[in-house]
Amino acid sequence: MKVAMVILSPDERVAGRSEAEHDFDALVRWYAVLRAQGKLVASARLAPARTATVISWRGQQPIVMDGPYVEAKESVGGFVILDVPTEAEALDIVCAFPARDGARIELRPVIEAPPTVEA
Repeated sequence: MKVAMVILSPDERVAGRSEAEHDFDALVRWYAVLRAQGKLVASARLAPARTATVISWRGQQPIVMDGPYVEAKESVGGFVILDVPTEAEALDIVCAFPARDGARIELRPVIEAPPTVEA
């Protein structure tokens, strides 16, 4: 099963130096173990929310705006996609995440897109 770790951090930590940067070596080791075990599908750290572009629609017309306009105390700071046999194993991996000070992690099953149809 594939699961997404959505890493949420308080806005002031996202804007400043993250815990991952404080103990970068531990985070690199954590990722290396998952990669070696074939459990790491993808991961990325995201730029601060203030750099976002927001697209919404009015009917069929897209509306493009700079930056988020929501007041939030947390932002999505990054994500990890895992491929593990059970949710219990995913929980064990999340609990071992080294950059946990001040962070919260939302764990969600990944719903894969249906196969493409060739024309």
